[in-house]
Amino acid sequence: MHHQLTDASHLVILKRVEKCAYMTVNPVDWNIFSVKWSRKQWTVDLARKTCTCNKFQIDMFSCSQALAAARERYLDYTSLCADFYKRQTLIDAYLIPIMPVGHPLEWIVPTDIVGRMVLNPLSRRLAGRPGGGGGGLGATCLIFGKDKKMWRIKS
Repeated sequence: MHHQLTDASHLVILKRVEKCAYMTVNPVDWNIFSVKWSRKQWTVDLARKTCTCNKFQIDMFSCSQALAAARERYLDYTSLCADFYKRQTLIDAYLIPIMPVGHPLEWIVPTDIVGRMVLNPLSRRLAGRPGGGGGGLGATCLIFGKDKKMWRIKS
């Protein structure tokens, strides 16, 4: 079977198509749909390629709800996926020759670059109370009364 999507993307779509068979779709207008399944409800906008589940806009790949809405309008599911999930885009990416960089010991690196230290990018900590104890800083807080705190570093 020949399709526009890559094999991995096509398998994901097939699984989502199976799931969308059990969903109830009600059109709100030509592009907006209310999709229900079990006790859950989503709103899909096919023109803007959005869904209230947020998978559609984040992955730029059809979620089950979007596939159910597309089925109502007889749309091809590949039109709802970003180009980078398509087979031709993958083929085009490898048309440009890729030059190997060789072993790092063979690289010629300028002296002003050699002395530089590259650090990992700072990542944001998740909001809320840290789990697993330790206060998130590698220390345990022992509380004596309400005002006095003593910090002990965990080993």
